[in-house]
Amino acid sequence: NLSFIMSPTLYHVPRTISSPIVQVLHELNAIETKQVNVETLTFAQLKSTEHLARNPMGTSPAFTDDENGIAIWESGAVLAYILESFDTEYKLHPKPRSSRRDRATFLHLQQYIIATVYPFLASLFIHTLKPKEEQDAAYIANAKEKFLALLGPTLVKFLGSSDYFMGDHISAIDFLVTKPLGNAHSLGLLKDFPTLDTLYHKIQCMPSYAIAYNEKVDSCVECRSMILVPGSQ
Repeated sequence: NLSFIMSPTLYHVPRTISSPIVQVLHELNAIETKQVNVETLTFAQLKSTEHLARNPMGTSPAFTDDENGIAIWESGAVLAYILESFDTEYKLHPKPRSSRRDRATFLHLQQYIIATVYPFLASLFIHTLKPKEEQDAAYIANAKEKFLALLGPTLVKFLGSSDYFMGDHISAIDFLVTKPLGNAHSLGLLKDFPTLDTLYHKIQCMPSYAIAYNEKVDSCVECRSMILVPGSQ
């Protein structure tokens, strides 16, 4: 008897760093064409024996490909593998023959967002959800100032005058950065960075965002008209 082999599967908790990966998969049509299965978990299920067997860190995401003996869980590695395997037309990441500068910029932005921007803003946002009497006011003030003075301006510099981080065309970087930008938006930190705020709302208003984040976005009618008719009043 042949043993059952599951199709490649992404294990995902909405509104975590796995959400941008799910959005990328939707934009690549990899879920609809059944190239990749997405299994949505709860936070409680992350600590289950079953999930810990595939991701001993007990976090989201995890990615398995039984046929190829793959079981990985670091979000940067998962995203890179998915792009390599399922973005064969290079819609969302640079072609191998792209300039060294483009490839280096893409890799650097991916690491900067995952290793620096995302954990910084996620920790700050989660801290602000504590009861007021348990919050560290000095930490919150210092962290907000660091984003306003350093992390935010660094992202703005990378974005420059382009619509997207890799130029005129959307890439996986734009989907990836939307997760921490969502935290920054919730904290009121994007008001000083209109180009980041515009990009955040562009990605947020895509149909794939609502699916990936399991979140209804009420402002999308306004956003869509702004994107489709940029010169409209």
